[in-house]
Amino acid sequence: MRREIGAWKERGVGWLMAGGLALTVVSVVLIGLGVVMGLFKGVAEEHMPAVSKFLQFFPLTVMGAGIGILMIVGGLGYGLYVERTQNKGPRQTEPNFRVLSRFCLDKNFQLLISDIDIELANKPKFYIRGLLENGLVGEFETTIEVFYNAGEGMLGEANLQGKWLGSFTPYIGGGSENPIGAEWVLPPG
Repeated sequence: MRREIGAWKERGVGWLMAGGLALTVVSVVLIGLGVVMGLFKGVAEEHMPAVSKFLQFFPLTVMGAGIGILMIVGGLGYGLYVERTQNKGPRQTEPNFRVLSRFCLDKNFQLLISDIDIELANKPKFYIRGLLENGLVGEFETTIEVFYNAGEGMLGEANLQGKWLGSFTPYIGGGSENPIGAEWVLPPG
């Protein structure tokens, strides 16, 4: 199984937000229960001492709801930050970049297959999924020129900046070595 770039961050933020949602829901249910018990506190205090013991923990339920909401907002804020800064950062050249797949989406996130669909699409976005030399797999947004220059299965040099693929120069001809362990590449000769 290949490792995805940033997969552990996405998984961690997802679990943070799911935990925040669960904590918020449980806390709101307990707050509602505490409010109902508080209404009947005077009547039930002498007959049910557990009600007064539960009401002692009412501030903790309010704090739990607040922490849960902060976890959700924190996850959303981090997601928006990552979205804004994903194409920023230092430029780097990746030798032996293998193009695994390429695809194009329109503004409604519909997959565009034919060249006619791509030409007629309103604001298409182009993506290339590639295997880096260190074994990481990433999905990079690019321009139409780079999209058509990088065919699936090609090996070449890629210029990356964050999640942006600025250029791809394919290697021409076969070498005697297999740089990333792709057994399906034909040997020279």
